[in-house]
Amino acid sequence: MSILASARQAGPSALISTVSRSVGLGPVQPWLPAGQTLRARVFRHGLEPGTGVEWVDEAGVVDAQVRLSYAATLTGNAVAVTSLALRLDNPDGTVGDLLLRPAARGPRRTPRERMLTAATPYIVAGGWLLSLGARQCGAETFELCCAAGTGEWRSFADLRISPRPHGGRTLHADPQANVLPGLEAGIPAPRAG
Repeated sequence: MSILASARQAGPSALISTVSRSVGLGPVQPWLPAGQTLRARVFRHGLEPGTGVEWVDEAGVVDAQVRLSYAATLTGNAVAVTSLALRLDNPDGTVGDLLLRPAARGPRRTPRERMLTAATPYIVAGGWLLSLGARQCGAETFELCCAAGTGEWRSFADLRISPRPHGGRTLHADPQANVLPGLEAGIPAPRAG
């Protein structure tokens, strides 16, 4: 039996992977470089009704830095973002960090439908919890979302990433030390290495 015939019996994903390797195409590479600190901009459109967190509720534009990590999907013909480290400039001159990773549980989805979330929810004035996350919308675009308590995810901003590197050191996000305005870190969250 030929290599292609055995791959055909194994299913469509095995056939695509086998053909890709046979003609030298190899696995798909991400559009944005992994591990590099890239320039980005966050376009906040805000929320109505609001969450009580000014940074989430109000519209605005803020410059940011991003570092992405990827992994190949099981078929090897696509890549999925496994980590999104984001550093935003706060109005008071400090920075706020987010570290978003795929949720541990939930239905398996395509890479663009997968929600990346902060490891723990943030505490908001009044003592309630706000979860932050991102969903990939395009090669260099993510939708930033929030969920109050056990509520539904709602979009409040768009993150647009440039393939141009940000000058300086590699971004190491520390969401515990660099919290966004109006939020308090709850349970200690992991740092991006």
